Amino acid sequence: MRRGFLLLCLLALAAPAWAEDPALVRLMQGFAAQPRSEARFTEEKAIPELDLPLPSEGMLRWQAPDRLEKHTTSPIEEVLRVEGGRLLYERPDRGIRREFGLEEQPEMRVLVEAVRGTLAGDLASLRRYYEIGFTPEKPDVPWRMVLTPLSVRVRAAVQRILVSGRGAQVRSIDTEGGGGVTRMQITP
Repeated sequence: MRRGFLLLCLLALAAPAWAEDPALVRLMQGFAAQPRSEARFTEEKAIPELDLPLPSEGMLRWQAPDRLEKHTTSPIEEVLRVEGGRLLYERPDRGIRREFGLEEQPEMRVLVEAVRGTLAGDLASLRRYYEIGFTPEKPDVPWRMVLTPLSVRVRAAVQRILVSGRGAQVRSIDTEGGGGVTRMQITP
């Protein structure tokens, strides 16, 4: 009798893995199969305190297993590079160069993992930080992932992140937080 109860408990714990959306699993496998990628981005930050959105543009680069770079080229040059648990921020026009551990900045870590976990095809990493809502791709509609931070502390700064794309390519990332929205469009 006791053995049967333990087996039922183990099966109950494993059930969420069995219920994984096959389309999401295939998408993550497609991302995991790409060791590197590069794309252009345009971004607009709509902040309640400003009348007009702040536009920017540049390049995004990904290299497995964990290197992500956002190089803004306009209106100012700025580099955010994450590798492992370290983040480097550079602003050449002001001679600024700062490096810190992502563990020191939990809000930044969650933002980084939304993009890095997706590009790495690392569903376990995404689940560590987010509740994931997923809508599969259809012929005329891109796939969508709605990422809601699990941490209450992080949710105070970032309410949700919407990632969408076609096949194993991210095409847009919308981040809602602090009363503002950042919309990034990505062109492979």
